[in-house]
Amino acid sequence: MSGFDDLNQNVFGLVALIALQYFSTADGYRRCADSVMGLWAEGTHRRLRAKMFRVEVVFEIPVLFMASPNNKRGPIAGRDVMATKVLQPKDQAIKASWVNLLAALQREECDSRKWDESDLLNSPRGIGIEPPKYNCVVCLQGKTRSWDFIPDATTKPYATSTMCHLIEMISMLGMYWKAFDQVAWNLRAEGNGFILTSTIIHGLGVMVVFAITEKSTFTNKRVIPDEQVLKELAFGIVPNIFSDDQYLENQKEAQSLDLIFGTHGVDEETLEALGCSAGTLRKWSKINKHIFSMSFEIIGMLGQVLRIRGSSFRMNQGRKASWKMTTLIEVFQRHLSKLIDEEHLKANNRATDIFERWGKILHLGDCTDETQLNIECREAIHEAVDAIDKYLLTLNQTDLLGVVVAHITHVVDVLEDPNSSLNIIALTDAHKEETLITYYFDKIRPNVMHLPTDEDKEAKSTIWIALVFRMLCWFLLHDFDKGDVRIVPAEMKGSRMPVFIG
Repeated sequence: MSGFDDLNQNVFGLVALIALQYFSTADGYRRCADSVMGLWAEGTHRRLRAKMFRVEVVFEIPVLFMASPNNKRGPIAGRDVMATKVLQPKDQAIKASWVNLLAALQREECDSRKWDESDLLNSPRGIGIEPPKYNCVVCLQGKTRSWDFIPDATTKPYATSTMCHLIEMISMLGMYWKAFDQVAWNLRAEGNGFILTSTIIHGLGVMVVFAITEKSTFTNKRVIPDEQVLKELAFGIVPNIFSDDQYLENQKEAQSLDLIFGTHGVDEETLEALGCSAGTLRKWSKINKHIFSMSFEIIGMLGQVLRIRGSSFRMNQGRKASWKMTTLIEVFQRHLSKLIDEEHLKANNRATDIFERWGKILHLGDCTDETQLNIECREAIHEAVDAIDKYLLTLNQTDLLGVVVAHITHVVDVLEDPNSSLNIIALTDAHKEETLITYYFDKIRPNVMHLPTDEDKEAKSTIWIALVFRMLCWFLLHDFDKGDVRIVPAEMKGSRMPVFIG
C-alpha cells in the first residue's frame, strides 16, 4: 500500500505543480487578452513545456514594414504577408498603442483611396483615364512570442518594426517630426490628430507609443502613396531625372546625382555636386530665407515626377513658401508670348511648343487654382513634364547643369543683398508672382544666356525656359506642407534598427 500511496502522492504533486504553473501564467495571459490586443488575441494561448514541467503564455504580434502591395516576402521566413487586421478593444485605456496605429493605418488606406476614386469618377473628363496604381503600402507578418521573454518593464505586448519603416509610416499618416535625437533617442512626431513619443526600455531598446488625440482626415492632404516619396523624399533625398539608366548608358560622361535637401551642410553638398562654385556655396549658407526657396527651384527643375498617374494626391514630405502656382505660370506664359514675338521664334521652336502646350491644357478645365485642377488637367500637365524631360535628357549633362548652376548663382548673388528686389518682394509686394517671374525673365535669363559655354545664346535660353516651365508644372502636380520641417537625417534611409511599438 505504501508504494501505491507514494505513486498517488507523486501524481498529485505533479498535477499540483502543473496547476500552479498554469495559474501563475494568469497575469501574462491577461496582458495578452483581446481587451489589450484586439483581434490579435486570437493567437494567445498557453503551452505546456513538458520537459520543464511548466506552462508558458504564447501570443502573436505584428511585424510592420513598408512594401509593394504585391509583395509576398517579409522579414519572417515562411510567414504570410497580410494587410492590417484590427478589432478595437472595448476598453480604450488599457489596449496596446500599436492597435491604435494599425487602426489608423487601415482607415488611412480606406478613406484616402475612396477619396481618390471619387475624385476621378466625379470628374466629367476623367472618363477613360486608368485608375491609379499605388506602389507602397503597410504590410505585416505575424510573429509568435513567449511572455517569458518580455522585459519586466514592459506591461503589454509590443509590435516590432524598423526605424526606416517607422519614419515612412509616420509620413503616410500625415505626421511631422518635432524631435529626432539619435543620441538619447528622444523621438516625437505630431500631426493629423496623432502623436508618437519614445522611451528606452532596458534590455530591449527604443520603444515608441502611438496615441490618437483628435479626429484625423485622409483626403487631399494624404502624402502620395509612392515608394519614392515614402522611401526617398521622407529622408530628404530627391529622386532626379538623371536616375534614368538609359540616359546614363547613352551619355557616357554623365553621372548619377544625389539631390539631398533639408539642412545646411547637406544642401551645400548637393550644390557642390551640381557644380556650384565655392563663392556660391558661401553665399548660400548665409541665405536662410527666400520667397521661393532655391532648394525647391532645383527640385522642380530636376526632380522626378512623384505623382501617380490617374491620382489626385499631390502632397509630399517637406515645406515651402506659400505661392499661387497657377498665377506664376500665367505670368510665365505672358512673358513667353512676348519673347516669342520679339525674337520671331518659329512654330517648331521648343519655346513655342511650350507656350502652345499650356494653351491646350487651359481648354481642359479651370486652371486658376492648383488645388482644384481636374484629373484631365493633371494628366496633361504630367505629360507636359514628361515631354520636357524627354528633351532635357537629349542634352549633354554638362550643358544642362551649366544652365541650372548659372540660374542658382545669379539668384543667390541677388539674394545676398538684403535690400535686393527679390528680398523686398517677400516683405512688400502683394503681387509677388508677377514681380518674381518678371525679374527672372528680365534679369536672370539674360545672365544665363551670357554663360561662357559651347552652347549658343538661343540654346541656353531654350534650356532655361524649359527648366522654369518644368519647375512650375512640377509644383502644380505636387505640394508641400509649410509646417513640415525635415529633421530626419538622410542616413536613416534603409535603417534596420529595431523599433518596438508599445
